[in-house]
Amino acid sequence: MSTLAFAALTTTREQAPSGTSTSGSLRGVRTYIDTFAALVPAEVLSLHAIILSFTTQTQQNEAKKAVTTIVESGTLFWAFFGLIVLSVVLYVVPRFQAWDRLDFFRAAIPPVAFVGWTMLQRATAFDAVWPQLGEAPRTVGALFLGVLLGVVATALAYKADQKKPEGG
Repeated sequence: MSTLAFAALTTTREQAPSGTSTSGSLRGVRTYIDTFAALVPAEVLSLHAIILSFTTQTQQNEAKKAVTTIVESGTLFWAFFGLIVLSVVLYVVPRFQAWDRLDFFRAAIPPVAFVGWTMLQRATAFDAVWPQLGEAPRTVGALFLGVLLGVVATALAYKADQKKPEGG
């Protein structure tokens, strides 16, 4: 999905009459779409994949298995934080004119989801930031984070659906 789509869905829900955007007036789009859009920040995940292509190197080891090594850890370290900031900006810019207090929470979902995605994969920017974190706590933490973010994103979509539009 997309962080931009998440922002657009939120705006559309808030502009619809209260309680109607999940019942069909938003062309039948339910709140799970908001959750999906929030949890898959496609723009930063795509950029992350491109950045990995020139900050890592994959070679076969003696057992003929592919081993990926970070060759530009400093660049990857700063790219990680740059992508976090970018994911916030991608939510904030389209929502700026319609901003409300719940947008502080909504704007935090895509960057935290990005961190979760990088935790679940190996040889990512997360490794340049926290290389000492073991595989088990990293994976379990990311899984719990995903569930928590899903619950929060769904609740916030429901809140947007319940919000009375301006002037209405």
